[in-house]
Amino acid sequence: MKKSFFKKAMLGLAAVAMVGGLAACGNKSSSSSSSKSEKTITFLPPAMVSPFYKSTIDGAKAEAKAQGYKLNVLAPQKEDDYEGLLKIVEDSLSKGTNAIAICTTDDKTMAAAVKKANRDKVPVVVFNSISKVKDAKVYSYVGYDQKKAGASVAKWLGTKYADKKLNVGILEGLPGVFTENREGGFVDAAKQYKNIKIVAKQPANWDRGKALDTATNMYQGNKDINTFYGLSDEMALGAASAAKQAGIKNAITIGIDGNPNTLAAIKKGSVTGSVYTNPKMMGKRAVQDAIKAIKGQKKANVINEIPTVVVDKSNVAKYTK
Repeated sequence: MKKSFFKKAMLGLAAVAMVGGLAACGNKSSSSSSSKSEKTITFLPPAMVSPFYKSTIDGAKAEAKAQGYKLNVLAPQKEDDYEGLLKIVEDSLSKGTNAIAICTTDDKTMAAAVKKANRDKVPVVVFNSISKVKDAKVYSYVGYDQKKAGASVAKWLGTKYADKKLNVGILEGLPGVFTENREGGFVDAAKQYKNIKIVAKQPANWDRGKALDTATNMYQGNKDINTFYGLSDEMALGAASAAKQAGIKNAITIGIDGNPNTLAAIKKGSVTGSVYTNPKMMGKRAVQDAIKAIKGQKKANVINEIPTVVVDKSNVAKYTK
């Protein structure tokens, strides 16, 4: 009799354990019923090659870990693989995610990605851009004003080198809103300074190696070039190498990002300046906003703007601690 009772009790406990186990499995695939520790944020940069996006990922990972959220970092191999990015968005939505933080330089791709998430009622945070996505619902935008950043480069060149004639070659990124804003802001602001003359502009697609070749070709076509403005730090680094190889005396090179390797180059003297955009903070704030969205805190199309500053040898120590 005792054996029979013991056997029934053990069977009962096993049944409870099975039900609990099935419930736990169900929670992993159900974003609405999962616990806080199981909530998932999908973090999608355009690619993971650039030091800028590596820094945003570092900031995002640290914040997600601190708040007890799972962070899935996914990206295509190349920044211009827009179809690949959309496929990742579709797969993430299919597998289940509680929020998406995304960046792409292509407007159409961004709109398509956000609309897919809207369809599945998954909140979206756009990072590294504050340009509004048309006809789609974005929870928040975390980034800096890229047009102002471009203008700040012109102001810095126009005032710091007021007594020097600057013949500028612009190294453009991939076609899209990032290139339009960073270049447009610079071009508009440069009109205020008589010492700045834009003599050439060519795409280098955010790539350091391509920027080296492009800047070299620019200089061969116009030996008056003494200044290179790269729309990203990687392109500024490529231009700096080109200037050194070409033997351009006192060449000025400046980019946008404020990546750790660029700040080190500024400290060393191989690059002149960079617009510091605090990518690690950007990743952190993107995750913070994604968590707010998951918790149901109301927000729509709010801009979470990151302040920027031009960094050169005079103040670089402040940003390399």
